[in-house]
Amino acid sequence: MLRKCLFFMLLFIGIVHFSLGEEIGHYKEMQSQKNQKASAAAKEKDFYITPRIGFSTFSGLIGIELQYKHFAFNIGDFTGANVKHCLTYGIKYYFKSHHNTWYFGLGGGTALDEFIPENNWRQHIGFILGYRWRWGKGWDFNLGIGPLFPIGKKVTHPPMFDLVFGYSF
Repeated sequence: MLRKCLFFMLLFIGIVHFSLGEEIGHYKEMQSQKNQKASAAAKEKDFYITPRIGFSTFSGLIGIELQYKHFAFNIGDFTGANVKHCLTYGIKYYFKSHHNTWYFGLGGGTALDEFIPENNWRQHIGFILGYRWRWGKGWDFNLGIGPLFPIGKKVTHPPMFDLVFGYSF
């Protein structure tokens, strides 16, 4: 009798173990498929549009950045203290396209200077080295500096700089 009870108990445990093993395997397979779908959905995009605000010889006081993978094009308005109108622009290369990363860029600007009576347009070009911090879903902060060179007129310019916040869409 003890043998029969022991036999049926072991048989019952074996059946339960086999059944649960199949269920656990099925559950793990479903979880794996769900994780693959979620990671595919969360895969980072290649193209971003980022409105920017701050102080920058790339994107002005207010501007926009269009980023495709590692490359970004910036344009903005830097109208301020001694210029009536100033269009700023630049191209950046981010070493990591979607994360905290170093970047370098080449940029310039065209300004209408109020204090120069004749031929008061001036242009500049320069390059920059900086770092971008990203947090949350799309917030970022860029900080960079580099030399700036006037084109044509020998006018004193501040260095190239990038001190801007943005939100990527």
